Amino acid sequence: MFDPLIRTIVVNGTDIRVGDVVAVGGIPHRIRELREVYPSRKKLTFEDGNTYVLGKLHTIEVSRRFPPLRRVR
Repeated sequence: MFDPLIRTIVVNGTDIRVGDVVAVGGIPHRIRELREVYPSRKKLTFEDGNTYVLGKLHTIEVSRRFPPLRRVR
């Protein structure tokens, strides 16, 4: 079995996903729920209950888990 890859990438508000980890104030938070609150914003609810509102066009750095790469022999 291969372990999943965790990468830090830059996404905008339209590309953010549940499960992404966002550092807010230097503290990492895993996203538990996403909701569109205005036509141009998303409300991120973290596992600890805190929330953050992100504009869809604003960029943010997240850590995201990717499926493991399989080697072809």
